[in-house]
Amino acid sequence: MMAKLRPRARLIRTIGDKLISGPEAAIIELVKNSYDAEASYAKIKIFPPRNGKPGEIHITDDGHGMTRDVILGHWLEPANDTKTKRAHSLSGKRKVLGAKGVGRFAAASLGRFLTLESVADTKGEKEKNRIDLDWQIFEEVKYLDEIDLDITTSTCDESTDNGVLIVIKEFLTDWTEERVKSLIQELKKLASPIHADDKFNIVLDLSEFLECNEPPYNFDGISVLEEFNQLSENSFDGEDNEDVSIIKPFSIRKEADYLLEGKFDNHGAFSGYFTILRGDRKKSEIEIPAFKLSSEELHCGKVDVELRIFDLESQSVEKLFERMGVNFAKIGLRKAREIISKNAGIGIYRNGFRIRPYGDPDQDWLKLEKRRVQKPSVRIGHGQVSGFINVGSEEESKLIERSSREGLENNGAFLRLNNLLEKLLLTIEPKRFDFRAKAGIGRKPKPSIDKARSIASLEEISSAIQSLTPEQQKPILLKIEKESKALTKSLDEIEEYQKLLESRAALGLVVGQVIHDGRSYLVPLESHSKSIIEHAPFLLDDSKKGDLVREYYPTYGAGIKTAVDGLKSLFKSLDPISGRKRGRPMNFYAKEVFDDVLNLLSDELISNNVNVDLCLDEKVMLYGYKQDLQSSLLNILHNAIYWISSVENEGGFIFIDSFYEGDSVAFLIKNNGPEIDKDDVETIFDAGFTLKSNGHGLGLSIAKEACINSKGDLILLERLPLTTFKITFPRSKEVV
Repeated sequence: MMAKLRPRARLIRTIGDKLISGPEAAIIELVKNSYDAEASYAKIKIFPPRNGKPGEIHITDDGHGMTRDVILGHWLEPANDTKTKRAHSLSGKRKVLGAKGVGRFAAASLGRFLTLESVADTKGEKEKNRIDLDWQIFEEVKYLDEIDLDITTSTCDESTDNGVLIVIKEFLTDWTEERVKSLIQELKKLASPIHADDKFNIVLDLSEFLECNEPPYNFDGISVLEEFNQLSENSFDGEDNEDVSIIKPFSIRKEADYLLEGKFDNHGAFSGYFTILRGDRKKSEIEIPAFKLSSEELHCGKVDVELRIFDLESQSVEKLFERMGVNFAKIGLRKAREIISKNAGIGIYRNGFRIRPYGDPDQDWLKLEKRRVQKPSVRIGHGQVSGFINVGSEEESKLIERSSREGLENNGAFLRLNNLLEKLLLTIEPKRFDFRAKAGIGRKPKPSIDKARSIASLEEISSAIQSLTPEQQKPILLKIEKESKALTKSLDEIEEYQKLLESRAALGLVVGQVIHDGRSYLVPLESHSKSIIEHAPFLLDDSKKGDLVREYYPTYGAGIKTAVDGLKSLFKSLDPISGRKRGRPMNFYAKEVFDDVLNLLSDELISNNVNVDLCLDEKVMLYGYKQDLQSSLLNILHNAIYWISSVENEGGFIFIDSFYEGDSVAFLIKNNGPEIDKDDVETIFDAGFTLKSNGHGLGLSIAKEACINSKGDLILLERLPLTTFKITFPRSKEVV
């Protein structure tokens, strides 16, 4: 005699609500079903208990609906494999999200009773079906085949819209304010802002939650939704969002401090870009070859990556929101950090929808905080990154979703995904660290002599004795004046000594930077020259080895030329501060130097569509070293062209003007590139400071030193509508 398995009725509750993590996850499963049914929306409306009536949840969509045959042959079949066999929706426009055939049974965790009403097209007419479920019956009856479910079928008017209405009654969970907020957060993180296939709105109607309700439902649901919308980027970007019930994904995608984007291929090789958004926004190419699979790993298929990384210092947060076009003073630092925090987390998405719980603010699945403990200044923490990881189907990626709808199985493919992402972070973290160091981010502010001068005036002490009689005040004020003068004189001496130390320190930094950058050019010189010598014997071989050598020989030459050009550029920029004997200073015409410099930069100006307006009298004569002015101008104008090209505008321009200032001539060099941040003004001339992705940080430091060498100066003028540098250079005493 053959035996058969006979499923118990309680199996439905086991695979449904017993496995689900909570009511939020259950609602998400029903929303996904609406998406698979090709609906343009899924609307959730929660009715709190009122006047003795039990609470209800209504979930509505305008999808293709279900016929009686579909309900009987699919909806009422646990673990139905229809979606497994069919990867796309009926029209083929969407990749289906469900595959295990158990998601709908999670509704049992929401309430005791469920009513499903569906309108669908069948055989040229509209068919309406209704089924009522009491989930308790699956606990009371012993076997599944003993349960009879009543389904009613009728025809309806052709004008009736297709779709599904699910009504859930008698809550099993109290929808408190915290629970509702949790639901909003889950829904906001459900759909990826960048990978959704097409338009699908999720609507959450909380209008029945009023402060006059009985506890715990006595709160303003619409206000709660509005509060969450304020934490989404769309509330800043001018998007029309009058209907607060439409759920918008959490996203500050348009701005961050750093952007990492690209993709892994089937073997694990990465190709993409790293962009410093708070710097020059130039894309730096990232190529990482695939590393060998370990014995525990499986290939995880193609993976798309987009990670937005943030600096969390107060000044960095303020700059971030200024770039977003937000009035930072209005929202404040606490709210700004809250917005970043709500966006924190790296979500894993498939077919445009998130796999829970990856991407939750408290779900550090890559263990970023643990790895950051060893090198907090270098490593990127969980709270500093918001990202999207898009993976392929289960079949393609071997990344299998758990039946509980809570994450992926911890198999070899998931281990491979973790290792690939860690390798990627290890590649870009030094780039971020290097930029932060050169840009002075997180650096302590310099001590201010001006502040000390203010204290040295002893104004507070002078004010404090105003209550004394004039006779009593006189000796004290004389003493204060004497001490104040002595303090001021000491500060003058300290300031002079500080300038001397800063000059020497700047030279030391320049030398350090030259050594650092020089080594970076010597490495490829050494590598490519070795390759040329080693492979020379095979250059004329008629073999595969010979073919390969001939193929790669041009790349060796190109690599050497790039390194040589870099060294030439580096040494040329150092010429003005080299200290070598340059002869005596001489008289020269300023315009000749400006014309020469603009001629040298002509190709660069044309290729970047930058116009120069030079308003300079040909008779302006200077006294000093011609090459000092030339070096300073080259650095300033090259910088201006670079930054003008880093932003979108109708046309870049540089305006150069001059005027006499005592025994000097002042040259104003203005450009319409991005404004220099007020926090960078004091450090912009420091050796090593740069906001460029691959900059030396020497240009402006050398430009200033060059001017000083000829008894002039270079400063940045603040609070002007255009970025303006001012060069002062000694006038010639010769009469023209």
